[in-house]
Amino acid sequence: MLKPHDFSFGPVRNPIPVFWLILDGIRTIQIEDEMHIVRKGDLIVFPPGVPYQLHAEQSGDPISYLSLSCMIKLGPFKFHESYEFPLITKLTDSSAVTRLSELWMTSVVLFEQFATILQRHVDAHIQLITSLGLLRVQGAVQQWFALLMELLLPQLPNPLPTIDPRIVKVCAYIQEHAYESLPLEKLAAHVYLSGSHFSYLFRKEMGQPPSQYVRNHRIQISEELLVQTDLSINEISRRVGYNELSEFSRAFRNTAGMSPQAYRKQMRLTVY
Repeated sequence: MLKPHDFSFGPVRNPIPVFWLILDGIRTIQIEDEMHIVRKGDLIVFPPGVPYQLHAEQSGDPISYLSLSCMIKLGPFKFHESYEFPLITKLTDSSAVTRLSELWMTSVVLFEQFATILQRHVDAHIQLITSLGLLRVQGAVQQWFALLMELLLPQLPNPLPTIDPRIVKVCAYIQEHAYESLPLEKLAAHVYLSGSHFSYLFRKEMGQPPSQYVRNHRIQISEELLVQTDLSINEISRRVGYNELSEFSRAFRNTAGMSPQAYRKQMRLTVY
């Protein structure tokens, strides 16, 4: 990304984490209500669901930065659910910045090649090529993420958090069955607990009641589908467990602050 001093966007919310590495220039960004001055060498992590924006300047040099958005999972959990990323990290090791930039660009190039393959007519031969292309992208992103976490490691909490294995099992079940009805009793029975004890344990481990976790997970899935696919709103509603479109639209608006249609339009017009 190379943006002139008067370029701005936002606020926007992304359903998956967005990472920036500032290569040159100085600009003001806003994450929720907090302003930050960022400059060369800053590594920025925009958490999913959190509004952020780039502010314009009256004059000055352009800003150059690398941008990548991806979701890394550890078992049933998204990485950011287990480890709180620092918002801004100053990278002082120039060799580490160079290595990270190279892996960053490799990931982007391989992804663009993979996207080109997907646009071709699908047959058995292309399916094999597509699988190989996907493996290359995944390998490059995993190398990039491993180096990224190595650079962020000093700022991560120690000791690392652990979660009761019964809650891990339930979270995996929720993610696999988000399209089904998931009442408290059904989730509790999945790990052989009473409803009251399960509810207490889930809130203790996850910091929220099971019903909220289910609702948030469904909205996260719907946000990804709205951005990454052309599925109708009605189909997305069914895929995340809402039988009534009005119920889905109401839940989405309460969480995202806008309708599903408005969210899709905003995200597709945003260049960050």
